[in-house]
Amino acid sequence: MGQSVDPRVANATTSEPSPGPSPGPTPSAPPESGGNRPSPEPSPSPNPSPTAPAPWGSDPDVGVTSSFLRRRADDCETASEIIRKTRGVAEDARTGLARAADGWRFAGSLDELEERWEALNKVVVRRLDQAAENFRLSADAYDANETSIASAFL
Repeated sequence: MGQSVDPRVANATTSEPSPGPSPGPTPSAPPESGGNRPSPEPSPSPNPSPTAPAPWGSDPDVGVTSSFLRRRADDCETASEIIRKTRGVAEDARTGLARAADGWRFAGSLDELEERWEALNKVVVRRLDQAAENFRLSADAYDANETSIASAFL
């Protein structure tokens, strides 16, 4: 084992000096020197210059295929189905909690909590189902577009 570390400073961070000079006002030449000394030049930045993004359509460009879109539709449907299956489990948990919390003030709000949970589930499931449908429509349109382009060159 290594040296023991004081837990109060184990995750402490310390400030470090900046990697380059701090910008400041440019000093003016004193009047007695006649102003014939050159003004100081700033030193170059220690960091590399940022690179410009690639032009549209060049590598790396985002590409999709109809199979990719169909897999995303399947993923949305899987998530939707998982959420649908939580209904029975949540209902059982509410019933068990209501029995265990008999006499507690929050027990009366369990019905409202279940209603809110159901409303949220319906919204999420509806949005996931719509997303799955949109992915499938996009995949179909992609295939139709590819077929149209291919037939134009035949």
